[in-house]
Amino acid sequence: MHSTDQSILLAQKLIKSKSVTPKDDGAMNTLKKSLSKIGFKNKDLPFGSKKNNDLILNLFSIKKPKKKLNKKSKVLCFAGHTDVVPTGDIRSWKHNPFQAKISQGKLYGRGASDMKGAIAAWISACKNVTQNNELNISLALLITGDEEGVATNGTIKVVNWLKQKKININHCIVGEPTNPNYIGEMIKIGRRGSISFTIEVFGKSGHVAYPHLAQNPLSNLVNICYKLNKLNLGKKAKNFPITNLEITSIDTGNKASNVIPDSCLVSANIRYNNSYTEKALLDSINKICSSESSNFKLNIISSNKPFYTKPDNFLSILEKSIYKVTKKRPTLSTTGGTSDARFIKNICPVIEFGGVGKTMHKLNENILVKDLLKLQKIYEELILSYNNYYR
Repeated sequence: MHSTDQSILLAQKLIKSKSVTPKDDGAMNTLKKSLSKIGFKNKDLPFGSKKNNDLILNLFSIKKPKKKLNKKSKVLCFAGHTDVVPTGDIRSWKHNPFQAKISQGKLYGRGASDMKGAIAAWISACKNVTQNNELNISLALLITGDEEGVATNGTIKVVNWLKQKKININHCIVGEPTNPNYIGEMIKIGRRGSISFTIEVFGKSGHVAYPHLAQNPLSNLVNICYKLNKLNLGKKAKNFPITNLEITSIDTGNKASNVIPDSCLVSANIRYNNSYTEKALLDSINKICSSESSNFKLNIISSNKPFYTKPDNFLSILEKSIYKVTKKRPTLSTTGGTSDARFIKNICPVIEFGGVGKTMHKLNENILVKDLLKLQKIYEELILSYNNYYR
């Protein structure tokens, strides 16, 4: 088997596991077998419970230098996830999303882009580099099965476990599909913050023919939504896109057109740069709600703060590795949604670089075979260059 074929074969094995979040379907075992063969020590980290139906499989794996060093070796970690989003109607796919078929130079399947392909590329890179070189650094993987879902029993708990065990990581690369169109286009060096919330406004139900005997909460909610859309979020921040608030759902649960509902609910999300704080944004929302209703409830569903990784030698090493393989100079970006980098940034500098994200979460998700091989080569260059820098 050619050294570059292994990343394709491993990606195919991973895609064939129907690990639609939060299910694993053998994906972690596939990883552990591949890692054990090349000298990694695996630690299973299940969190949650079968009883509560929230058991999540996680993995931390590490390979230390063979030779004894006078000092602690630097630890370079790759982080990723084996869970994938649902496929939608399988009949609408060109190829079965769990058969991992290669057609016209593309590897099709759920997770090909996000992000089983990148995991396979990293493991194959580790294999090639460690077989042919004696490293002074340790290589690690932090893999979760809970990234696409609620993310409560995944990376956040593995990070806490690493802290408790005093296991140090010096730098981490997350294999998210950061490139919009081609390999080498973009590195993520941060993300905006995110607040998901609901506002429930209460009134008094009644017949529409007798409005004086009821209190329609929709009138208040419509005004609240209008003011939310007009909220001034124009503060700019260096290295970040602007802040935006989007209303995603309005619901009364009322199917009768002749009944005034007793309550109504709006769901929304804010993506904010570091010119704002969570408290300031929530204070503004509360003020708007209070101006239109005396009977409402603001509920925070989830909240993540923005983060930014200052450019350092690690980023420079990755940039040079990308250029060596692709002759492209990547853009540094903080665009896009959230990722598990938001948890990892609490223990070490973290940047993100993986495949092309054009088809992620879509029907016919795929990755070009040539892109997967390029990604493996970039990871190999990164490992070797990191080792040479920190020898």
